[in-house]
Amino acid sequence: MKNFTLLLLLIATVTITGCKKDKDEDAGGIVGKWYLHSYINIVYTNGKVTDQNSQTASDRSNYIEFKSNGTAADNEGDQFSYKINGTQLILKDLEDGEDELYEIRKINNSELVIFNELVQQAGSDQIKYTTETTFKK
Repeated sequence: MKNFTLLLLLIATVTITGCKKDKDEDAGGIVGKWYLHSYINIVYTNGKVTDQNSQTASDRSNYIEFKSNGTAADNEGDQFSYKINGTQLILKDLEDGEDELYEIRKINNSELVIFNELVQQAGSDQIKYTTETTFKK
């Protein structure tokens, strides 16, 4: 009887802990309206920083809204489909069909941080453009 009681207690603990974890994961989802908070752009030429700028948004006029049906729209009326694969966010522009790949660096109930990198060859120089963008709900 003592083993049976311990088994029931263990099952109850696992069940309660499992439910709480699911709730926490859902709370950090991407669905919702995210307002641009700040960004930092860095340009590297052959591995050395050649340009850098950053800005913090002064108002909440720039946003992107992710919907539960896999679509998104921004404040300028641009429409996207999106897919999340692990820590990757893939946005597909519905007008031109181009994909943009972002790394999700942070996501929780109030903050989303995404990172994008583009590398180009310009003659003998390798140019790398990086952007880290922070959104807030």
